[in-house]
Amino acid sequence: MGIDAKSVKELREKTGLPMMECKQALEKADGDISLAIDELRKSGAKAEAKLAGRKAEQGLIGSYVSEDGKLGALVSVCCETEPVANNEDFQKFVQDLVEVIRDAKPADKEALLAAPMAAGGSVKDGVTELINRLRENITIGNFSLIEADAVVQYVHFDNRKAAMVGLAGGSASDEQVATLGKDLGMHVVFSVPQCLSRDRLDPELVAKEKEIRLAAAQNDEKNANKPEEILEKIVDGQINKFIAGQCFLEQEFIRDEEKRSVGASVEASGTGVSVIDYCYIATDTGE
Repeated sequence: MGIDAKSVKELREKTGLPMMECKQALEKADGDISLAIDELRKSGAKAEAKLAGRKAEQGLIGSYVSEDGKLGALVSVCCETEPVANNEDFQKFVQDLVEVIRDAKPADKEALLAAPMAAGGSVKDGVTELINRLRENITIGNFSLIEADAVVQYVHFDNRKAAMVGLAGGSASDEQVATLGKDLGMHVVFSVPQCLSRDRLDPELVAKEKEIRLAAAQNDEKNANKPEEILEKIVDGQINKFIAGQCFLEQEFIRDEEKRSVGASVEASGTGVSVIDYCYIATDTGE
């Protein structure tokens, strides 16, 4: 059957896809716009498979904090190029996605992809449609949801990396708490700690690091005459510094002129808060 220009125009407005693709989809669907959209979604899934191997190291961070400052969400959505990151449809998807996280509170990536979007369909469907429209590999990276007495975010100026901290014992409406929280988020973005405190550090990582350092000390000719227990003490001191460098609360706070640790600086801030959670989200890792 012949496809009239009005139908092609309507489908193009609904999907944002090229006229020829819309015309071909309408021809396959015998002019039925709903069926044509399904056809385009199917071709979008094919495009997704073809583009999946391409690096997606650009993108944007989606951020949300509730009005009472007690719930926050962050998510990274990755794409291949800066023009797509600046695209209005891409930016709308990022904002819609962080609202899905806020409402659905998904436990993991699989649950997030299955969650429904306000516009209809699942998040996975939304990604497929966006790939179909923008013709780039687009992936959802890491996401985080934090609930606490005060949740404060720091989003870097490039909107490609961000951090969020959960504080106990204060309110985000308190200017001093909000400033401290933002400074803590900035610290996370620039220092990228591996965990909150040493009790949460992977013991296998510590054991591996100690094994390597002890072997290096034993093989160093300068230590040839040193007893094994002395080498153990030397390495234990090194490991303690290593652990402190991995843990958020023990790292030297970048905003503290007295060079105190994050934990000590928070305690000395006079806000009465303590850090109970944090996250770091970025697009440049493709995650």
